[in-house]
Order: sequence, then structure tokens, then C-alpha cells
Amino acid sequence: MDHYVLIWSVCMYVESRVQGEVSLGDIAVHTGFSLPHVREVFRNQTGKPLVRYVQERQMAHAAQMLLHTDASVLDVALQYGYASRDVFSRTFRRLTGYTPTAFRAARLPLARVKLCAGVYGPALPKKREEQSK
Repeated sequence: MDHYVLIWSVCMYVESRVQGEVSLGDIAVHTGFSLPHVREVFRNQTGKPLVRYVQERQMAHAAQMLLHTDASVLDVALQYGYASRDVFSRTFRRLTGYTPTAFRAARLPLARVKLCAGVYGPALPKKREEQSK
């Protein structure tokens, strides 16, 4: 069975609501399928857990905001649904290899990535270890 429409719906929903908290339950309601079904199809089709995809999209947009605004790290964290700077910084570092402050100081360019047909967004920065290869 082709799950193109489901994957596209998830990508569109996440990209349009990436600032703030993205509820997995709301994704299920938006797609019209149960959450277990959405999670299973998403993982099978993309090779990535849905919650990890949402985190990566939030961090990619947060990275873009860090580069292009003077907003404090706390303001960026709050805008992307994180209750504290510490949790945001740990997640950002785990996914990028940089702390938000170090990433901003490094001024690394961000590419755009095709998420699915017709849906594009900022790419998650490459981890520090991957850049040296």
C-alpha cells in the first residue's frame, strides 16, 4: 500500500506547526488515523521514529532562528516548545554536536532539504564529527 498521502500530511503538519509544541495526538487527528498506525507507517516508510522526526524539524528551524535573529537561546527554546534552556541545549547538542551558543558563534550555513514531495525546510546542521570527515 502506498502511504504517500499520510507521510505528506505528517510533513506538512509538522512544518506548519514546528514552532511551539507539536502534539503527536494532533498529528493523528489531522491525518485521520490512529497514533499507533501513524507511528508505524512513518517509521516503516522513513526509517525514523515520528518523535525523532519532530525533534529534528524543531532543531533545524531553531538553528535557522539562531543564525538569523538576535533572540536569546531561552527565547528560541520557548518558541520551539521547550520549557527550559537546559533541555533545549541538550537536545540541540545531541542532534547537531554543538551547543546553541557555539552553533551561533560558528555561523555555519544551513542547507534546505526536501522532506517529501513539495515540502522543503531547513536542513539539520551536520554534526561536528561529520564535518571533519
